[in-house]
Amino acid sequence: MDQSDIVYQIFNELSLNDIVRCSTVNKLINRICDLQYARLINDYENILANLFYKSSYKQMYVACYELEGFIKKYSDLNLFKFFSTNALDFQLRNIIKLPKMIGQFSNLQKLWLHNNKITKLPETIGQLVNLKELSLSDNQITELPQTIGQLVNLRELWLYNNRITELPETIGQLSNLQELSLYNNKITKLPETIGQLSNLRHLSLSNNKITKLPETIGQLSNLRKLWLRNNKITKLPETIGQLSNLQELSLSNNQITELLEIIGQLSNLQHLSLSNNKITKLPETIGQLVNLRYLSLSDNQITELPETIGQLINCKIIQ
Repeated sequence: MDQSDIVYQIFNELSLNDIVRCSTVNKLINRICDLQYARLINDYENILANLFYKSSYKQMYVACYELEGFIKKYSDLNLFKFFSTNALDFQLRNIIKLPKMIGQFSNLQKLWLHNNKITKLPETIGQLVNLKELSLSDNQITELPQTIGQLVNLRELWLYNNRITELPETIGQLSNLQELSLYNNKITKLPETIGQLSNLRHLSLSNNKITKLPETIGQLSNLRKLWLRNNKITKLPETIGQLSNLQELSLSNNQITELLEIIGQLSNLQHLSLSNNKITKLPETIGQLVNLRYLSLSDNQITELPETIGQLINCKIIQ
């Protein structure tokens, strides 16, 4: 552990009172030339003023209580231009509305706003073009602005536990997105543009009201995990078989009546959950899933299994 790691660990454990009592904190910070991380809380503008002007930080972590005041002050001072990587944490702050000025932090790479009471995002959210992580889970958001598609560098987008009913077509412009979490919303359908998320690896849509998947779902060639349990899906599109890298497919608690022959093309599938549907039989191609380790078929209407089920030699659990 080097000097900067030790200092980071110390500052990470300090409370606001600890910092206030430390009258020499600015002198100490000025002597730490190679400090790479900073964690700040609330009333820090005078105490840690010198900290902002160091250019060596890999990440600034700011957790504060008064969002609008913070954004106004530091956007006016344009302090964030000094940092290559920045993170803002405004979780658990009872925030109802995001100010339009949020868009001024153009260098921001991580923005955490989960566990608030946000109902709507400003159009200016699209100005955060360097954003890589955006957490908006556990809010009261009903819709996303079209400008969300401008976040072309976004890799992780967490929107679970909200009230979203549909996604904008511009969601497909997030070409670098790797994880999209939307479980526990009120989504009824997905836009065709969902298939443009060519780098997506994990798509979580459980606990929604989806009745049908678009044919373009098959274009998600890098998808590893597709979670769709607790929806109202009755049938899978033929293109589902094009997801050659898929490892987990969760479809429990839907209204599926038939499993397509094309399912056998999912050669990398390891986990297939189909419990609590209305399936009456399995296709012979089920035996082609040679990498399958878990298969859940309980609470369906299946009366017999195809002989090819015996080809699932790596399957440890069938229930």
